[in-house]
Amino acid sequence: MNIYSITKAVSKIGGGVFKMKTGHKIALGIATAAAAVAVGSAIAKSAQAKNQERSMKSLVFEDAAKVLPLAVKKPVNFEKGLEESSKPFVFPEQVKKSMGFTEIDWFTDDTFVLEPEEKTSDCILFYIHGTDFWTNPTRFHYSFLKKLSNKLGAQLVLPVYPKAPAHTAVEIQKMLLDRYMYLIEENQIPADKIVFVGDGAGGGLVLSLLQKIKYQTLPMPKQAFLISPWLDVTNSNPAIAEIQPQDKLLNADVLREKGELYAGDLDLKHPAVSPIYGDLTGLCKITVFAGTREIFCADANTLKDIADDYELDIDVNIYKNQMHFFVGLPIPEAEEALAIMASELYGVEECKDDSEEIKVTNDEEAAPEEPQAEQTEEVTAEPEITEEAPAEEVKEEVIEVTEEKTE
Repeated sequence: MNIYSITKAVSKIGGGVFKMKTGHKIALGIATAAAAVAVGSAIAKSAQAKNQERSMKSLVFEDAAKVLPLAVKKPVNFEKGLEESSKPFVFPEQVKKSMGFTEIDWFTDDTFVLEPEEKTSDCILFYIHGTDFWTNPTRFHYSFLKKLSNKLGAQLVLPVYPKAPAHTAVEIQKMLLDRYMYLIEENQIPADKIVFVGDGAGGGLVLSLLQKIKYQTLPMPKQAFLISPWLDVTNSNPAIAEIQPQDKLLNADVLREKGELYAGDLDLKHPAVSPIYGDLTGLCKITVFAGTREIFCADANTLKDIADDYELDIDVNIYKNQMHFFVGLPIPEAEEALAIMASELYGVEECKDDSEEIKVTNDEEAAPEEPQAEQTEEVTAEPEITEEAPAEEVKEEVIEVTEEKTE
């Protein structure tokens, strides 16, 4: 199109606008300005994301998180927390039916199973959810679990553990360990077919449980994935203060207070409470994911240093400029993390083969795995960038996810 054609088109449009009524002109002006602002905002966000070496979708989701009324940011209300945590867990019936969760045997109120759309692995994901030890899974969690099960092609078991402050670390971990051993002893599922996965507080629980399993010489699971794990409830790492202004989801002071009540009678640096202070040798392979814009990244880096110093089989993946639990978001960085998980899962010996599928039932005949961990002194915890999506598509996804997070 030459300059004459452009001039003619502009003149024609200008003439049409001139003939409009004043009200229509104002409306058109507002709409045009709004469109210009939206386009300008999208361009600015794209430039900002490029400068921060991240996807624009991750940046948009982080901006949305600033206004979320999440429990992990609210001041601690002990009375309300005690009341809520004293109630039995009730799985939302609509979510259970729509996503396909079912119960395991007689554990109808706290342990659930999710089948993938296409089963490509005979491993079982033993998923321990996060949310500060005080809160039950949200719809955001359920959606992620469905996605995770489908992405990895593996059956997923979700034990919904009792919550603090009515229940403490010893009780919570006893329940989780009981469910794990039930799979092995009653359902006859070999331990080397079970993969632990945990996010946030659940990631810390995974690391605590692995140490307890080792100390009690129980069968060790095949491997573990920790997603944005909370590894030290004291939140005393000096780097946390530097990261806190960038973390839009978590508040270190609020979490520490909740962590203190979760600990019960145990010391805050007891490995059952803050697993980073425990003996991390002799565990299964562990893969960790964390973002530099979440306070938990400080201790993820400490874990990486420990792993390097002692040559432990722990891989820590730190993602630049990513927020807490970014792996659960519909963003390119999350897809990369899930691809690493899939590679790890299918890379382990005999985890993907043509053998008969293992299901969580009482009819299987396989023998339980023999203990593999070394005997050590017992810790007394018993009564112890791909192409960016259009702006409107990103907006719709942000609305959907933020609604799930606030329910």
